[in-house]
Amino acid sequence: MKQSFKSRLKRAAMYLLGFSATPMLTACYGVPTEYEPTDYTPFDDISGQVVDRKTDTPIKGIEVSVRGTDIKTTTDSNGSFYIDQYFTSSVVIRAKDIDGAENGDYYQSSEEVRSTNNHNIKISLLQAERK
Repeated sequence: MKQSFKSRLKRAAMYLLGFSATPMLTACYGVPTEYEPTDYTPFDDISGQVVDRKTDTPIKGIEVSVRGTDIKTTTDSNGSFYIDQYFTSSVVIRAKDIDGAENGDYYQSSEEVRSTNNHNIKISLLQAERK
């Protein structure tokens, strides 16, 4: 089937406009120079310590869990935790005070963990103010 001259002209115009819009947008907004790094490198475990944000002292009895899973552990008397699990991508861990006022009330905190920072993680919790 033969295309009409008008149809071919429309197609050529759309083709040219498609290519000419790209430099215009780049000129207006610039070429992206920084990209959010993604880390999909697997890693075997997570370890670290939970401390009081103001005093930097270790906190025992804090539950450290991996968001979206049932993986969790509790900090020891040195505030240390260890999760022996294989992870295929970055995960978010949450530190939550589960013993109440026994060692002070603390607000929970979350931290993203990747293969580049999965050891010696230091999570600082802020003590809740009592009224």
